[in-house]
Amino acid sequence: MPTRETRLLVTAHTGCGEAPANTWASLMEAAATGADVAELDIRVTCKDEPVLLHDHSLLLELYDARELNRMPARARLGPPHREHGLVMLADVLEEAKRRGLMLNLDIKNGESVNPALRLVKELQAERLVFVTGCTEGIEVDTEGISLLLNVPESADAASNEGATGAVDAAQNAAAAGNGAMNAAAEGAFIRSVCEQAKRQGYQGVNVPYERCSPDFVACAHALGLIVSVYTVDDADAMRSLMNMKVDSITTKRPEQLLRLRKVDERHEA
Repeated sequence: MPTRETRLLVTAHTGCGEAPANTWASLMEAAATGADVAELDIRVTCKDEPVLLHDHSLLLELYDARELNRMPARARLGPPHREHGLVMLADVLEEAKRRGLMLNLDIKNGESVNPALRLVKELQAERLVFVTGCTEGIEVDTEGISLLLNVPESADAASNEGATGAVDAAQNAAAAGNGAMNAAAEGAFIRSVCEQAKRQGYQGVNVPYERCSPDFVACAHALGLIVSVYTVDDADAMRSLMNMKVDSITTKRPEQLLRLRKVDERHEA
């Protein structure tokens, strides 16, 4: 997703169907919905092999993927893995290429980002991938891969990460009352995050639903950034975001979002 799409992208959150998250069965369910994008969580083994896994496990530091896929080690990764194998990102990328399915790789820690990006480049899957989560410390040439900056959930979090504009604006507006203070702080927060994303070479921003607003979308789009919003399962919230013209919505109810998109496109036609 290197540029803004004219059509809303429907991103199926891992585990959106009956199968447990980050399993091959879950990936197949996401693809079967007709979603444009499948979201996955990525970690690496002790041999820097990218695998699908949300939570950290000490087993990743001790075993490679082949060893982890043997019982009883596999079962120790969690209840889902008593029945489902640990999935290699390499296999997912090959399947995505075969299907033309885009992937949102949610990188869970700093150790995982470079091995995952190297694999994407090695398998020439750049055009299918955008990356969220941990994007610090990248050493790989990311040309062709869409990196999205994760937006902090609060202005305080932005301050902790160096985006201090929101805090400064809040202090400057304090004398004007709470309403003006909040509006000024939010405006500065939005500008600082979007400008950071543009300055650091990101293709877009990954925004928690609670933080997304028309002003946020307008600021990002004015800078040529795409706006991806997560995780949205309520139909009214989906409609609101569609009216804001966000570029992608991550949901555990992709079929519902696909229906809403179809209705919206009929109205526009």
